[in-house]
Amino acid sequence: MAKKSKLGQVQKLEEQIKELREKQKKIIEQAQKDIGEYLMDSWEVEDIEQAKKLIDKFQQEVKNMNDAVSRQVPSTNSNQNNFSTTGSNSVN
Repeated sequence: MAKKSKLGQVQKLEEQIKELREKQKKIIEQAQKDIGEYLMDSWEVEDIEQAKKLIDKFQQEVKNMNDAVSRQVPSTNSNQNNFSTTGSNSVN
């Protein structure tokens, strides 16, 4: 009996994992769709090929900006924490 119970638990977990992976996939797809719509709206681009050309044109610039932001995040977070925990923008 214990073996069937354990096997059933494992199968149930595998099913939950499968469902969660599908949910994750849908969430990622929706996020990508939303980002694409936002990009095209904010750049006022209607043609997909034109959007791709713009993305290719600015690709390296965006990578450089992301790298710069990544390097600043630890110091920025610590400064923000100081402001939010003191309740004011002054330094004590």
